[in-house]
Amino acid sequence: MKKKSIMNRFIVYALLGAAVMGTTLTSCDDILETKNYTDISPNNFFRTEGDMAAAVTGLYVPCSTNWGYTDGGTGVWQSSLYSADITSYYAAGMVTTDIMRHYSSYTYDEFTFGPSTGGAIATSYNVIRFVARATDVIDRISNSTGATQEIRDRFVAETKTLRAYYMYVLLDWFGPVNVKLDPATLMDNEILPRPSNEEYIGYIEQDLDDAIACTSFPDKYNDDITNWGRMSKGIAYAIKMKLYMHEKDWEKTKEAAQQLMNMGYSIIPNYEDVFNQACTAEHIWSIPSSTASDNYYVSEVLPSDFKRGYNNVGEAYIRGTDESHFSGWQIYCMRWDFYDTFEDNDVRKQTILCEYDANDGSRKDRNNGMVGAIPLKYTDTQKADYGIQKAQPIIRYAEVLLSYAEAENELNGPTESAIAAVRQITDRAGTTIPTSATASKEAFRDYLLEERGRELHGEGQRRQDLIRHGVFISRARERGNNAQDYQVLFPIPQDVITEAGGIVEQNPGYTN
Repeated sequence: MKKKSIMNRFIVYALLGAAVMGTTLTSCDDILETKNYTDISPNNFFRTEGDMAAAVTGLYVPCSTNWGYTDGGTGVWQSSLYSADITSYYAAGMVTTDIMRHYSSYTYDEFTFGPSTGGAIATSYNVIRFVARATDVIDRISNSTGATQEIRDRFVAETKTLRAYYMYVLLDWFGPVNVKLDPATLMDNEILPRPSNEEYIGYIEQDLDDAIACTSFPDKYNDDITNWGRMSKGIAYAIKMKLYMHEKDWEKTKEAAQQLMNMGYSIIPNYEDVFNQACTAEHIWSIPSSTASDNYYVSEVLPSDFKRGYNNVGEAYIRGTDESHFSGWQIYCMRWDFYDTFEDNDVRKQTILCEYDANDGSRKDRNNGMVGAIPLKYTDTQKADYGIQKAQPIIRYAEVLLSYAEAENELNGPTESAIAAVRQITDRAGTTIPTSATASKEAFRDYLLEERGRELHGEGQRRQDLIRHGVFISRARERGNNAQDYQVLFPIPQDVITEAGGIVEQNPGYTN
């Protein structure tokens, strides 16, 4: 009970911070404009540690499992990055892959999105505003005397890590974008062109290097539930690792992964506990959820006629007394082709429902009404309402081991250290690495792609993995989509292109 109250306090604190940021960094109507000062001036804010904490916490608003937020600068509602709603960065990206699909049809699932599509494209691009706001907060805290140098340095390191993550999100979906990182230009109306990929990667690296070098920046918060969910040095290394994976910089990927492998993280014994327990040794960064900010993942994946679910050995996973609460919204599910890649003895398969009892008394399965399997994940859910209070894992140690193995394989082939890293994951899953998978660099590369899918399904990783392996578009075409090579990136929103008057270039292949 105490844990929940502390987590609630963290969420409420974030919302209070958002209110402060909304008044402090209110913007004009222009989508590329970042701020104007209104009620609170630079002279009467950032005077105390509490001011700084509120401003920094307000920057986390897009990182929520709840539906979303009203941007204080525009008054426009935006989906949270990790809302389970299909309009989010997390969910819309998943349904473009060979693991997850929309129950019926959806523009992201079918690769029919364009510059005016809106939805997840618009809400994901909106984090460019939070990059600018982070720039302002870093500058204000750096020039404040309202706390000790150690405290100010810690807040700046935290903000730079979060800013780096937002820049990574933008890179992932759109490529390099014209972020505002110079506090002296935040009030300028000048629109700058998009930087080169090399320049943009350098921006992210610099923020992360600065944060890691900060001596007062904590390594991690796994033993501090009050602050669990905040940026830490471990998260900074993990963002570095993801950035270098994105760039296929294998030496730097391996180096960042090794740093994390020496920070006390580990694979926990029970796979289901990854989603059912908070603050474990496997969690590097998770987004807390509470009664103030629900996680709606379970409702999104449950069918609309769901009464009771069973795994393939018949054990009930969801029980309750009010059957009216069992039904879901039937938004997305796991593709059967991917479900069939799990071995029968793979314990991870036990978190995926391949049949269920419907409200009309019938049993549904793949031969009787199920479009796809149900990747439940949160198996101890006592679902009394549409939202649950379960944290959403964003980066965990299993990803680090798989990334280390991939980098090591690309550098040196399937070495013993690469195989040993993956074996920590397969041992927990109750599976083995096939001998054929380690016969060559190419064979191990192919195996790692599929093993990442089995281990990290439903966590928003697959699109990045398929793109890195060069099969994102080809697999979409195999599913019958008219996917085009340029759709490895999403389009810049059309209103941004229009407002910029030709200064901001659209991603290749997209037309008005």
